[in-house]
Amino acid sequence: MSKLNASDLIDLRRSLVNLASLMLLMVLTTGIAGLFAAWSLSEFHQRTEKTLTEASVAVDSARSIHANFKVQVQEWKNILLRGHDVKDRERYAAAFRAQGKKTTDSLEALPAQVDRLQLMNDAGATFKLADAVDVAEILAELRSLNERYEGALAAASGDDAMDGWDPMLADTLLRGADRAVSENMEAIPFALVKVVDATLRNSQQVGSARFETLYRFVWSAIVFALTMVALMIWRILRHPALAR
Repeated sequence: MSKLNASDLIDLRRSLVNLASLMLLMVLTTGIAGLFAAWSLSEFHQRTEKTLTEASVAVDSARSIHANFKVQVQEWKNILLRGHDVKDRERYAAAFRAQGKKTTDSLEALPAQVDRLQLMNDAGATFKLADAVDVAEILAELRSLNERYEGALAAASGDDAMDGWDPMLADTLLRGADRAVSENMEAIPFALVKVVDATLRNSQQVGSARFETLYRFVWSAIVFALTMVALMIWRILRHPALAR
């Protein structure tokens, strides 16, 4: 091998520095690609977990609506059974109305909770609770039933009532009227659970697809980095200074 001149040494040193720089750049590139993939998957799973947590809260809220309505019906029965005294009747009627307002308010708030789930969810699924059960229709039925309760209470306390209070008349006017509303309310959490389950399955599919995409992306970055380094090494090995 002949002795290298200064120009060849400088050129070779420059090539080696370029190789080291390229290797560092490729390490940084693959590292950033890996960190992005990890962040993307982690952020997706966190959003999905948060959405499912909120969905669980919505299901519990739906169940509490039916429980509140059952308490409301029990308060109505308290009026009929223990409302012979005017003060007692007023007290039970106030408890009945308060529980009725609680039931109505919670039912009114449910669609907004489901809408918030849709805003939080980015998995492509839609929380279409209305496709399974019509909350607005159930709410209208509840309001109509509450009006009937008030009408029956007024009739049982009116001039036509025996001794100023006729619980039998009130019971006759409302007997069985709450059954349909109760069944519809009971169906809400079951419908919501089905929607959430469908969304969970869709989220899993989207998560798997995202993982595959990021997996290919990271490996592409690695292959590109290795290819660039290999090309640089090949060029250095063909350097005239090393070919002598």
